[in-house]
Amino acid sequence: MNLGPILEVAIGIIFVWIVLSLSTIQIQEWITTMLNKRARDMEDAIHEMLANPNLKSQFYDHPVIRGLTANKRNEPSKVPGWFYKYPIIRGFTKEKRKLPSYIPAQQFAVALFDMALTAGTESSLIQQGILKLRDNLQNDRKKVGDRAILEDLNLLAEFARSAAATEAGTAVTRRTLASLKKEVGKFAEKHPEYQEVMDVALQEADRLKGEIDEVLKKQPKAADSALSQIRRGVAALSVISPEVNQTLNTLLMNVEDYATDKERELGKARENVEKWFNDSMDRISGVFKRYSQWMALIIGFIVALLVNVDSVNLTLYLWREPAVREALANNAASFQIPPEQLKANPEQAIENLRNQFIGLSLPVGWVINESTGVATNDDNCRLFPAEKQAFGIPVIGTNKCVAPPESNNRTNVALKLIGILITAVAARQGAPFWFDILKRAVNLRGTGANPIEKK
Repeated sequence: MNLGPILEVAIGIIFVWIVLSLSTIQIQEWITTMLNKRARDMEDAIHEMLANPNLKSQFYDHPVIRGLTANKRNEPSKVPGWFYKYPIIRGFTKEKRKLPSYIPAQQFAVALFDMALTAGTESSLIQQGILKLRDNLQNDRKKVGDRAILEDLNLLAEFARSAAATEAGTAVTRRTLASLKKEVGKFAEKHPEYQEVMDVALQEADRLKGEIDEVLKKQPKAADSALSQIRRGVAALSVISPEVNQTLNTLLMNVEDYATDKERELGKARENVEKWFNDSMDRISGVFKRYSQWMALIIGFIVALLVNVDSVNLTLYLWREPAVREALANNAASFQIPPEQLKANPEQAIENLRNQFIGLSLPVGWVINESTGVATNDDNCRLFPAEKQAFGIPVIGTNKCVAPPESNNRTNVALKLIGILITAVAARQGAPFWFDILKRAVNLRGTGANPIEKK
């Protein structure tokens, strides 16, 4: 059995699929980046883990996490606040919240432990109220131009974080807390429309502080070890988020039994928290992978439909045209793209692949023909052509017909959609997958005929 023509057709089809796969991946990456899909999925996962929107805001505003974002926080605005309220200016000053698409497990554990250490302080509770107001303003499209207010809230949140660290680590808590409340009062005087909101935040912080103090009274006295202080912070978190308190208590349970010394206790605790984070991210990665596969299938179908890459028709064409399939197979055999170049510059890889099709007349693309009569009755524009008729898609209300370059009666709209769907499914597999298949097919073709077959 001579496998030469079959291999050449397969190589030609795979070569075309690689181009579609690269184009699909690139378009998908553009859409994912524009929608900030990875970062939003991670935000949702962390929201579920912390089980409290205020804790989530405090986590993302932590310097360790904020340093992972591309855009750094600007200096306080020197421009008067009223300037940003004009619509023509507000369109240029819209502040978009940039979230990191990737957070290392070590940074997650460090930020979470730091939040636990200050969870029992009133300054930390005030900081959560400030961040809640800031997030509400960022999500409010009508007030998105109040950049000066957002900058003041950012500075106030920074001061609250410093005050919480001081309040948790030293004895000068009253003076620090009083300074923070004084700054909150200055903000309310500067922006009187938020006076009531800030008063509610202070009252809520005072109420929660009382509940936290009652919880901490029932806890053992904190030892000198960092793990003991973290345990008290986790107990304080029970008032803010019972779910995260229960989770962390489980992760810190019997840590001392697995550690050989005091320093190892904290390392074991961090290891458990990092594993919790990695397991949650694995679940999100699975969800994102399924989302990407469906998106790749939809994008691949749209691209294949627009370009008219019909795998069924293309296979039949290559089988009937030995010169075209041999030239395409030879181009595929000599074509090489290093994997690092494929990842670093997919646009150039697509361009290099397209150059391999120059001079080859493949049945791809669409042409618009003028019908001789009414489009729906023209024998050269039939969705299901019979003998002596040609396939085409009539444009309703005109005498134009959209048809393949070499329209004939060998296909119809149903067969065309099946061929395009096959192309979309192939594009969904990804270019690396088809590169491996192509390499094997080329090697099999290059080995020549089996000596037993020749005999």
